[in-house]
Amino acid sequence: MIGTAVDTADADPIASAIGLDPALAHALADELVALTSQLADLTYDLAGNADTLRHHMHSLQAVDRITQAQLAIADMLRATGSIDDRLKVVTLEDLGASVRDSIDRYHRDGVPIEPDIDEAA
Repeated sequence: MIGTAVDTADADPIASAIGLDPALAHALADELVALTSQLADLTYDLAGNADTLRHHMHSLQAVDRITQAQLAIADMLRATGSIDDRLKVVTLEDLGASVRDSIDRYHRDGVPIEPDIDEAA
C-alpha cells in the first residue's frame, strides 16, 4: 500500500476556518492513495496477461491516468495555502485546469467560499 505519515502541526488555519478540517483532508487523501494502490495493483495484474494487454491497452492507459489524477487530488488535499497554491502541486495540467474551471463555476453559481457559521450551528 502507498502511504505516508502526515504532520498536521502546520495545518492550514484558513482551511480550518472555512470548515475543511485538515485532519479530514489528510484522511480523505489517505483513502484516495489506498484506493489508487488497489487500482494500480489490479491494472498491473491485468496488464500481465498478454492478450488482455493487447486488447485493452488504451483502457489500461486510461486507468493509469486515473491513478495519477487520484494521487494529484490527494496531494491537493494535503497541500496548504490558497487554492492557487494547492493547484500548483498538480502535475497533470488538464486536471489542474479542470479543477480550476469547476471552482470558478461553483463560485459563479453561488456556492459560498465560506460556509455560513450561523447555518452550521
